[in-house]
Amino acid sequence: MNKVFLLLVITIISCLCVSTAASAQSKQMYSWTDENGVVHFTDERPAGKEVSVIDIPDSEPPAEASLAVPTDEANEPSLAQQRRDEISARRQENREQAAVLEAECAAKRAEVERLEPHRRVFFTNEEGETERMDDVERTNQVAEARAFIEANCQDY
Repeated sequence: MNKVFLLLVITIISCLCVSTAASAQSKQMYSWTDENGVVHFTDERPAGKEVSVIDIPDSEPPAEASLAVPTDEANEPSLAQQRRDEISARRQENREQAAVLEAECAAKRAEVERLEPHRRVFFTNEEGETERMDDVERTNQVAEARAFIEANCQDY
């Protein structure tokens, strides 16, 4: 029974394809059942067979213009492309932020290396005069730099 059904479906599909191609010539399809119980379909009336006539409605193939993308939307990227662009922009922004953070980390590490081992640290004040940093200020700056490094910087 399954083979007969499969054969029937295949036959119907192939006949519909043939009838669509020949629709300019014929608007009717014929079906009949042979002595084995197999149903046949054709676009030509078989001789000497009792047939059923099937009328095929006229159908026009879809116009190519309906398949085309409207011109005002043709220049816009697809949703998937927009998503890829957003992800790319976020990645670029993250890279830039990481570069800024790494520069800040390098500056803080350099500050710790400069301030920590030396008891006498000299700096230039706002008036352009050289002054010595007292020990309390030096240890506070080292502690602040270390806290920043610990919170924000990855040691490799």
